[in-house]
Amino acid sequence: MDAATLGLLLTRLGRLNEQFLAEHHRRHDTTSAEASVLLMLANSPEAVVSPSFIAERIVQTSGGLTATLKRLEARGWVERHPDPADGRGRLVALTDAGRTAHDAVFADLVDRYRLVFTDLDDDAALAAVRDLVRGFERLTGASSSAWWTHEPDPTRVPEGALSP
Repeated sequence: MDAATLGLLLTRLGRLNEQFLAEHHRRHDTTSAEASVLLMLANSPEAVVSPSFIAERIVQTSGGLTATLKRLEARGWVERHPDPADGRGRLVALTDAGRTAHDAVFADLVDRYRLVFTDLDDDAALAAVRDLVRGFERLTGASSSAWWTHEPDPTRVPEGALSP
């Protein structure tokens, strides 16, 4: 394996994808962090989730997430509710307006990614990306997300999927 070339290409891919996403989010007047929160909440089988769960899934610091949630709440896209299990804690829920915003941002993103992936073997590309994610998670100690699969119905867990 040519680890040096692979590392260089991954670095370039990461930067190109960041640029691609930044342009996409500008078109939708969102930030990458805001879109990530909307995506995570829209695809969560739970109606409400803790900020720490969100932070872990989207890889954002607690301070950064607090600012992101405040912006989303100000736009009416999320609501924060008291956590019945912890009187001091708060849980986050997607609003109907947040679902609408997510659907528009995500549908456009998927259409744009289709243009990028047009000549790829989907199964081989997905397997390679899952393997790379697993490798980086192993090295960084991050929780596993390589099993993630987009499901149009977030309450349906795919057959054979491992739980988080």
